[in-house]
Amino acid sequence: MRFWTAYAILAMTITKAYASGGGHGEEHHASIFDLFAPAVNVSILLGVLVWKIKQPLKSYFSSKADEIANTLERANLKSKEAQIMLDGETRKLSNLSNELKNIEQHAEVEVANFEKNLSKETEDKTHKLKIDANSKIQADKKEVMDELNTELLNQVISKTKSTIKTNKDYQNKVSSKLLQGL
Repeated sequence: MRFWTAYAILAMTITKAYASGGGHGEEHHASIFDLFAPAVNVSILLGVLVWKIKQPLKSYFSSKADEIANTLERANLKSKEAQIMLDGETRKLSNLSNELKNIEQHAEVEVANFEKNLSKETEDKTHKLKIDANSKIQADKKEVMDELNTELLNQVISKTKSTIKTNKDYQNKVSSKLLQGL
């Protein structure tokens, strides 16, 4: 960069020297030939600049062109992906009413099955509870009957004992019967 700055300052100095007429102090009339030296300087400067900057500019612009081409290609791919996604979502949206109907039908079938199963379970549990209750009632009834029979038997035995003890005739018959059994 310093090289270019120095070259520019040198070119200005030379141009100023030619423009002032060689520094003689005389008045000089402007002519077309006075512009020849600055034109040569400018053309040399431009030639060197073009020669030096041509390759970096060429590579810069070609890399930018490649980068832009890649960006366009990626944008094209993304556009295609977005279009595919949009088409998929559009299909889903168009099938939404059918999907909702399917979901509602499935839900209705599941609810009906659940109600049927619940009704059957409730009926089975009720039936089982009735059987259990009847079994318990029968067991309790049998137990009460056994207790009543035992108590009745005990009362009959106690009354029989008391009757036998109070009546002598019965005592003799019982004794004779017991002796016969031996």
